[in-house]
Amino acid sequence: MLNFVLDHLLIIIIACVVLFVILPFILRIASTIIKVVVIILILGVLGVFGAHFLDNSNEPIKATHEFATNTIRPAIEKELSNADFNYDPATKKYTIQSGSIKLEGVTDSNRADVIFKDKTYTMDVTFLKDFIQKQVDQQNQTN
Repeated sequence: MLNFVLDHLLIIIIACVVLFVILPFILRIASTIIKVVVIILILGVLGVFGAHFLDNSNEPIKATHEFATNTIRPAIEKELSNADFNYDPATKKYTIQSGSIKLEGVTDSNRADVIFKDKTYTMDVTFLKDFIQKQVDQQNQTN
């Protein structure tokens, strides 16, 4: 074993120098090059899309929100206006059952489970808070 080490001593020394001196130097240079390229890409994107890039990227989000507000929300509200409403004051859980959907949630939460065609979806029901509170109040008055 000692003979093998002595016979290959020069190769072992070169490998150690490459491993401990040259390789970290190369990695440091590569890291610097990557950082410079990323900065150039960011500046290029800002140059191409302008300083209002973030404002322009919000337009599709606003359009989607308007679409949901103008189409999906009225459809859900119409569907739920003729639905059966059950509320358990002890657990604060409510269930709204219509012909095609079922909505299950808790009055303290902005999220509820919508069951449609045997699939469950969790959605934000903040826009239904007034409707749900009105139904809870009506049920509490009748009891």
